[in-house]
Amino acid sequence: MLSSLFRRKPVPAAPASSNGATSGTPVHSTDLEPRTLEIGRELLSLARANQAGLLSKQFWQDKLMNWSMKDPQFKIQLFRFVDTFPALRDPDAVHEHLVDYLSQPGLTLPPGLSLGLAAGGLAKGLLTRTVTSQIQTMAANFIAGTDAISALPVLRNRWDRSIAFSVDLLGEACVSQLEVDEYRRRYLDLVETLPARVAAFPASALLETDHLGPVPRTNVSIKISALSAKTDPIDFEGSLNQTLESILPILLSAKKHGVLVNFDMEHHALKDLTLELFIRCCERVDFHAGIAMQAYLRSGDADAKRIIDWSRRTGRIVTVRLVKGAYWDFETIHADQQGWPCPVWAAKRDTDACFERMSASFIAALPTSAGQGGTKLALGSHNLRSIAASLSQLQARGLPPAAIELQMLHGMADALKSVAVDRSLRLREYVPVGQMIPGMAYLVRRLLENTSNESWLRAGFLDDASESTLLASPHAAATPDTTPAARARRHQLTPLTFNVPGVDLPFSSEPLRDFSDAAQRAAFAAAIATTTFPDVPISATPADTDRALATAAELFPTFRHSDPAARARVLLGAANLLRAHRDALSALIVRENGKNWRNADADVAEAIDFCDYYARTALDLFTPRRLGRYTGELNEVLHEPRGVCVVIPPWNFPLAIAAGMVVAALVTGNTVILKPAEQTPAIARRLVDLLHTALAAENLPVAAVQFLPGQGETVGAYLVRDPRVSVIAFTGSRDVGLDILTAAAPQSPFSPGFSAPAELKHVVCEMGGKNAIIVDTSADLDEAVLGVRDSAFGFSGQKCSACSRVIVVGNLHDAFLARLVESSRTLVVGDPAHPGTDLGPVIDAAAADKILHYIHLGQSEGKPELAVLRPDLGKRYIGPHIFSTIQPHHRLFTDEIFGPVLSVVRATDFAHALTLANQSPYKLTGGVYSRKPAHLALARKLFSVGNLYLNRPITGALVARQPFGGFGLSGTGTKAGGADYLRHFTHARVVTENTMRRGFAPED
Repeated sequence: MLSSLFRRKPVPAAPASSNGATSGTPVHSTDLEPRTLEIGRELLSLARANQAGLLSKQFWQDKLMNWSMKDPQFKIQLFRFVDTFPALRDPDAVHEHLVDYLSQPGLTLPPGLSLGLAAGGLAKGLLTRTVTSQIQTMAANFIAGTDAISALPVLRNRWDRSIAFSVDLLGEACVSQLEVDEYRRRYLDLVETLPARVAAFPASALLETDHLGPVPRTNVSIKISALSAKTDPIDFEGSLNQTLESILPILLSAKKHGVLVNFDMEHHALKDLTLELFIRCCERVDFHAGIAMQAYLRSGDADAKRIIDWSRRTGRIVTVRLVKGAYWDFETIHADQQGWPCPVWAAKRDTDACFERMSASFIAALPTSAGQGGTKLALGSHNLRSIAASLSQLQARGLPPAAIELQMLHGMADALKSVAVDRSLRLREYVPVGQMIPGMAYLVRRLLENTSNESWLRAGFLDDASESTLLASPHAAATPDTTPAARARRHQLTPLTFNVPGVDLPFSSEPLRDFSDAAQRAAFAAAIATTTFPDVPISATPADTDRALATAAELFPTFRHSDPAARARVLLGAANLLRAHRDALSALIVRENGKNWRNADADVAEAIDFCDYYARTALDLFTPRRLGRYTGELNEVLHEPRGVCVVIPPWNFPLAIAAGMVVAALVTGNTVILKPAEQTPAIARRLVDLLHTALAAENLPVAAVQFLPGQGETVGAYLVRDPRVSVIAFTGSRDVGLDILTAAAPQSPFSPGFSAPAELKHVVCEMGGKNAIIVDTSADLDEAVLGVRDSAFGFSGQKCSACSRVIVVGNLHDAFLARLVESSRTLVVGDPAHPGTDLGPVIDAAAADKILHYIHLGQSEGKPELAVLRPDLGKRYIGPHIFSTIQPHHRLFTDEIFGPVLSVVRATDFAHALTLANQSPYKLTGGVYSRKPAHLALARKLFSVGNLYLNRPITGALVARQPFGGFGLSGTGTKAGGADYLRHFTHARVVTENTMRRGFAPED
């Protein structure tokens, strides 16, 4: 028996350290492998002889679960429906969504289910009730109750079965201070209500003591993201202080009532914040403290060392709940999307190996007396190999089984729990409590675990995997990170030594700064502190303008014939220069433009992307391409530059858009005159300086790009009307764009004194937007609230893609509006140089006057729901404003405002919402939050915008991934950052040659 195994002679422990604790060097896993396998075989044999409960064969043979494991497509649609289910408010909606999800193309259904979907009448109702009952039953398996009182019967049942508990409040998002207050109230309810009730449970030496003495009966797990609406590592100290103040009442109450409070780990971005918060809380309040740590993180070993070293240094005893991690899919997908190093191990065996290493480290740090600092260990795993490895490490240290605790999830692994109880191992269940809607993400994670091909429980109790497979050692060389992001990073680190760029290296988006990384935060803060922007006068005269035009026109005949590969290398060189000065450029944008940290960094990253992407796409454009294959005939299309290009960028993306238009014109062989926005000349000046450096490096004339800072009404107007200009690239307001289009058009040939122009000017014109997001009745409210908030108020709403209308369907309107208002109230208006600022000043006093005019108008057109102004900082500091009851004829519904002003509109149904969204003559961006496949498909078909975003914010388009640009009054339909964009800066020519001579032609 297992208990007798612990009485065998232990492997000699390491010598004691100077503080009296056994030294923290764990025994190497290979030395303990025979013992690990011996314990593992016994545990596995006992568990397989005692299969019962959720992980029994009966559970796996449930029709829906069984089918989901056989058909991955069915599993995806089923789990998506399960995720949507709590938001559906009546049986008809349940049936409608179920049919929609399970009728997707390529899906094969179980025979009984397919018949039920096709039926109507009573059969329809029966199917709906059956599926509803199954989902509710599954949820009840994992969720013990809605609050402390309702969970008590489950907790008492477990206690009577010799299983302790740690109660967790369900919830994945906390988007407002009101929600923070409610979560804190519920946590306090657990801490203050449970101890007195649990005190009546019968005594249990197994559950109430460890090798050092008593342990608390009541354990409560908390998530720091639920205790602050501004838990953002970019403002590390601000987030710490705010969360610390929020959590202190819980910890003080826990100390009073003798409750152990365990800090859960969430996403990787919050890991360092959670560790530091935990340490500060422990140093401020002497409570029973625990923290979860994740072995699927590549930083796991270092994280373990940090907590061990701190606990020994301070003499504090804390409990570590060692888990493998629940967000692997999210972390890998998110890192790949961002182009960041993947924070989690690529292979499951690497996670298992890290778990064993971390477990060994914590066991080596176990205190042997109450006076020592160190870490107690709670093993959060259902993997018997992992448990056996830890038990062998414990025995090697000569400590009793009571020195560690096993923790397993409520509703899972009953067979394993029975073995643990029978062998007198202290066992604690992680017991979620809460409503089904916030609990659905937790439930879906559990279902994904159970049905995963890599699930140890599935392998051990459904697939009957062999003992050798289940207990095999995971220790080997770590699996390399082979995600697309990793491959892209390796490409970016390769020296650019080739002669024709674009062939060897694929394009990859420049990763944004990961501000959860302390080093990146520090570098950015240093740049902010040291960077100033020079005074660049907006002083070009008509004579300056004429000289610039003459220079560009004189240079063009030579520059047009420059080597396309050399021009492409100029762009790659410019991209590298932008990277080298990235933080300084971002800081300059913060200072001159008023963007906050993230928006400024994204501006620079997009400029880099434009350079990298256009460098690659230009080469194909200037390589003759054969059309068709006909013997005796050669047809080729080729492109040539147009001439002098005038670039007039906006102030809201002073580097990215300016760079995108300038380098597009340059790489296609045009000479360029950049007239920057009057509000942001310093950034434009730096861009031109970098381009001049890159041109000189390729021995190309720096005059191919000229900087001409002047007023739009004079210099801009002169440039667009001059006959020497062939291309005008403009991004800005509707009225200026329409004026440029009019000015660029030739005079009517029927007007007096008509003189035909030498050529027709080509205008690349991007204007404004009046963008809408539709929030459907089945939307994920957590995602929709944050997505709309960030789309409306990011950079103070000063993006042409910003959301200015949110159209909410049906009876969801009031709940959505209430959460949106409270969430927007948490946004910080202030100095953009501070990392915690969400909204800085609007661009200038004239912009502020216009925005304030519309805010005043909104007070009469609609109902003000939120109004945030900061007169103490100045008139330009305008915070979020939200108006409800806005109607389609109101100016707040129709006019582009270009500020943090959002209209909330009610729609009767989804079709009505689409009609309202399409009512604007602007056709730039739009979005839909819905979990109904048919509605997403309808939006794809009927939502008339250039860029449509489904279930995500509508700002932040990325080069090559979301080519950007609209139509209607939003522009001429060009797509910046797309494969065809460069064609607007060229003429296409087709050359046809008769290759036949005297009846003979080349075969090819």
